[in-house]
Amino acid sequence: MKNIKLYNVFFPIWFLLLFPITWLIAMPINFVIDSIVILLSLKFLKIDDIFQKYKKVILKVFLFGFFADFVGAVFLFVFTSLVGRLEEQSGIFKWINEKIIESMMRSPFENIYAFLLVAIAVIIAGLCIYYLNLKNSFSKIDIEAKDKKKLALYMAIFTAPYLFFAPSSVVYKFLG
Repeated sequence: MKNIKLYNVFFPIWFLLLFPITWLIAMPINFVIDSIVILLSLKFLKIDDIFQKYKKVILKVFLFGFFADFVGAVFLFVFTSLVGRLEEQSGIFKWINEKIIESMMRSPFENIYAFLLVAIAVIIAGLCIYYLNLKNSFSKIDIEAKDKKKLALYMAIFTAPYLFFAPSSVVYKFLG
């Protein structure tokens, strides 16, 4: 029988997205942030009827943003789960576990490898935000195509899940 060691005992911030109880806190905050970014972006782009356009897109933007955050969290979860199941006695998998996974679980800022893994997850979520909003949320509002692309880009940049970078110690102190 193979001995399986579980190194994923640290509680990463992105794991919060996988537990629905945390959504009660995250959902209103995400809604407010999405609203602020949409309204300011429409104003910055000098779009007419800002509030009417906001009302047409906010629900989709909010839902797609939450979905995109979830996609990024699932990427990290699947990566850590798959690596955790592989032979860890020596070689590359031991190195990945020690240098990337464990560091990422404590703080993505511990080393460049952990930082890059979390950055990839944030970029994946940001790309999802951009494309889902461009192709769905903003498809039926009456603004120029270039402004739709800019609006989708602003949403991707300003609402990407940067909290994935928060060290576990911050979560423990906040919840402690």
